[in-house]
Amino acid sequence: MPAHRLLFLNATRLTAYHWQPSGPREEAGFAANEPGLSAFRDYLRRQSGSVFYLLADVAEEGFQVDELPYVRGSDHKELIKRKLAQYYYGTPLSLALPLGRNKQGRRDEKLLFAGLTGIGQIEPWLQAMRETETRLAGIHSMPFVVAALVSKLPAGAIDQVLVISTSSAGLRQTFFENGQLRFSRLTAMATDQAEEVTTACAREAGKIYQYLAGQRLVSRDKPLPVVVLAHAGQLADLSRYFPDTTERQVQAVDIGTLARQHGLAEPPADARGDRFYLHLLMRRTPRQQFAPAADRRFYRLWQYRHALNIASATVLGACLLVAGSQMLRLTEVSDSNRQARLDIEAGQRHYDELMRGLPPIEISRDDLRALTDRYRVLVRGSAGPEPLLRHLSHALDRTPRIELTRINWRLDDGIARDPKNEPPQGQGTPKGSSHAMLDIQAQLPAAMAPDHRAQLEAVNAFADLLSTKNIQVRVLSLPFEQESGKSIRSTDAASDIEPPKFNLRVTQAL
Repeated sequence: MPAHRLLFLNATRLTAYHWQPSGPREEAGFAANEPGLSAFRDYLRRQSGSVFYLLADVAEEGFQVDELPYVRGSDHKELIKRKLAQYYYGTPLSLALPLGRNKQGRRDEKLLFAGLTGIGQIEPWLQAMRETETRLAGIHSMPFVVAALVSKLPAGAIDQVLVISTSSAGLRQTFFENGQLRFSRLTAMATDQAEEVTTACAREAGKIYQYLAGQRLVSRDKPLPVVVLAHAGQLADLSRYFPDTTERQVQAVDIGTLARQHGLAEPPADARGDRFYLHLLMRRTPRQQFAPAADRRFYRLWQYRHALNIASATVLGACLLVAGSQMLRLTEVSDSNRQARLDIEAGQRHYDELMRGLPPIEISRDDLRALTDRYRVLVRGSAGPEPLLRHLSHALDRTPRIELTRINWRLDDGIARDPKNEPPQGQGTPKGSSHAMLDIQAQLPAAMAPDHRAQLEAVNAFADLLSTKNIQVRVLSLPFEQESGKSIRSTDAASDIEPPKFNLRVTQAL
C-alpha cells in the first residue's frame, strides 16, 4: 500500500504531514510564495508514490441552504449544477450536501450548498500538484471534519449546537442543526495566548448568535448550546471569561481526551489541534470533498491500476492453487502407476514360478492356448436344449391358450444359414457366431379363429414373453394370411373350424 500524506492549508502556509496509524507526523512546511511553491514541487516529486489529502481551513468559504424540487437522474444533477454556478460562480471547489426533504407541501429536497470561494489561495498549490502528477484523493474543508466529530460530543444529541474549535488558521465557529452542518465561520487571531483565545470565543460567540438569530436559525427564547474544544489548561479561563448567559449555554470539552479516544498517540499540546483534525480526517474521512474530477485524475488512475494489480494477484493465486492441486494429482497418479507396475512385476514373477512348477509338455504355450480356445468353442457348441425349453415352459405357463404342436431344436454355427429365415441384423445376434435355434409350431383355440385381431395380439404377446436381451424371437407365419391391400375381417362360417396355427423361431447366441 502507498504512503498517505496530509496537507494542511491555511491563509499563510501549507504544512505536509506523513500519516501513520498512531497519528500524523509533520514533515515540511511551505510559505505561500514562489520559493515555497518551488519547494513544494520538489517535495511532491520526492513523494510521488504517496496518496495526498488536502485539508483547507480558510475564511473564504460560503454556505447556503436552499430547496429544490425532488427529482432524480440527470435532471437532479443539472439542477444542482445550476445552483452551484449561481452561488459560487468562478470556483470549481463547490459541492451540495443533502439535508433531507420537507414533510409538508411538495416535499421539496433541502440541500446545503458549500464552496471554497478563495480559489486564488488554493489554485497555486493545485497547479503544483497537476504539474507533478500528484495522486490527490480529495480536498476537504474543516467544517466537514468537525461534522464527523459532533455526534461524539456530549451535546451532540441536542437539536442545535455551536461548536468552537481552534487551529493554526484561527478560531472556527460551526453551527449544526439535528447533527447536520448548516453554517461555519473562521476568524483569524493575532496571538495564541490562552486569555486571547478565551476572550475571542466569547466575542465571536456573541456575533454568531446575533447572525443566527437574524437568519431565524435559532430562537431567542432559549439559550444556544455552545461546545468549546479547548486544551485542559484553558478550562479555568473559559469558566471565568466565557460564562453562561441568557443567549448561550457553554460546555468545554478537553481536546486531549477527544484525541486519545480517536487513537491519536500524542494529544495536542495546546488548543490548536491541527494534528488531531488531520488524524480525524483519515480516521473518518468525509464522504463530501471539493476536488473536481480533473484534479483527481492521477488518483483515479492509481486506483484502477491498484485494482488491476489485485485482480491479477487474485488470478495468479487461483492459477497457483490449481497448478498445485494438479501437481498433487499428478503425484498421486505417478504413485498409482508405480504401484501398478510393481503389482504387474510381482504377478509376472508369480506366473513364472507357477509355470516352472508345471510338468514339462511337448507343446508350446501358444499352441496350448489355441487348443484350450477350441475346447471352449466345442463346449459352447455342445449345449443342450434345456435352457431354451425351460424358458419356453415359463412363457407357456403365462399363456395357457397357446398349445404346442411341434418343437425342433438345433445348433447353428453361422456358416450356412438361410438369409430369409435369419433374424434381422441389429437385434443382438452376432454375425458368424454359433447359436441355438428353436423352431416352434403352435396353435390357438378354435374359438379364436373368427377373430384375426385377437389371434395377432395373442401371437405378439407370446413372442414378447419369449424375447429377452439374449434371446430373439421371429414370427415365421401367422394364423391367417396377411397381405398388403387386404383388411383383417372376422368370419361367421358355420362349418368345422380348425385351430389357428402359427410358427415362431427362437434364437439364442451361445
